[in-house]
Amino acid sequence: MKDIILIGPVAVGKTTTAKLLSEKLAKPFISLDDHRFEYYKEIGYDHDYMKELHQKAGIMAIFQYGKIFDAYSIERVLEDHQDCIFDFGGGNIVCGFDFDYNRIKKALAPYENIVFLTPSADKEESLKFIYERRKITPADKELIEYLVCNHSNNEIAKHTIFVKDKTPEEVCNEVLSITNNL
Repeated sequence: MKDIILIGPVAVGKTTTAKLLSEKLAKPFISLDDHRFEYYKEIGYDHDYMKELHQKAGIMAIFQYGKIFDAYSIERVLEDHQDCIFDFGGGNIVCGFDFDYNRIKKALAPYENIVFLTPSADKEESLKFIYERRKITPADKELIEYLVCNHSNNEIAKHTIFVKDKTPEEVCNEVLSITNNL
């Protein structure tokens, strides 16, 4: 399949790169973050509960609540959109349970162009990059560290690009070269 799927933690340029790729390849740009809540609702997502959970238990609680719905939303977005450039958001691939992780891996198995964008191979350097790029509250720090250190992106990706010290155009061109779309 010639779709390109960009994965990785927050603030690494997935959306910017996906939009550049979309323009260069004349393919639709699809952000999972723009569609996931409509898919979540198909299987019982409750936004009011999520807001209450966030107030009472914090960001990690709502992140875990979302994990219930992520595998389904990934399956659905791939079912609904083909021949696209996908931005899968900062945490949709990262799983807390093996059954969700295996389901996501199965859904993505046919796709050859899954590209992991990350600042660096070094986790501490990656965290520093993200903290400098985005204002991170102390409450959000635990989630960002979990996203950067989790194994899911590394294992699901078929290609990895280190984005630190690269312009969006350089990252876009590197994606094009490794996915044979140049």
